[in-house]
Amino acid sequence: MWRVFMFSYKHRVRYYETDKMGVAHHSSFVYWFENARVEFLRDLGIDYKDIENAGYNLAVVEINGRFLKPVFYDELISIKVKASRFDGKYAKFDYYVFNEKSETVVKGCTKHFVVDRELKRVKLPDVFLNKIKEKLQERE
Repeated sequence: MWRVFMFSYKHRVRYYETDKMGVAHHSSFVYWFENARVEFLRDLGIDYKDIENAGYNLAVVEINGRFLKPVFYDELISIKVKASRFDGKYAKFDYYVFNEKSETVVKGCTKHFVVDRELKRVKLPDVFLNKIKEKLQERE
C-alpha cells in the first residue's frame, strides 16, 4: 500500500525482564514488539487509543521470533519495525532487534486482523489509513 518505512524504538532491558542467567526472557520480546508497534503508529500520526476509541483493534493472530544472540540485563536495545503489509484489513509488522554493538539479535514478525468490538473482521476506516499516507508523503 505504501513505501517501506522503518521506525526505531529504544529500550533498556530491565532486571525483571531477564531470567536466572541474566538474559532477556523470550516472553519480553512480545511486549517490546508491541511497544515498538504502538510507537511506530504514533510516529505515523495514529495513536492506538484512537483506533480503540473508534471501536477497532489490531488483533494479533500470529507472532514469530528468531533468537540469534542473547540480550542481557541493562543493555540498550534498538527495535526497528516496519509495516510490510497494511491494507486496512490485515497488517504484518516486521521487527529487527539490535544490541549495543549493532548486531542483529532477534528477527520477528506479528500478523494482525482488524476487528471491531464484537471481534468481527472489518476494514479500518480510511481516516486512519489516510493519516498514515499523508505522514509518509511528508517524509519523501
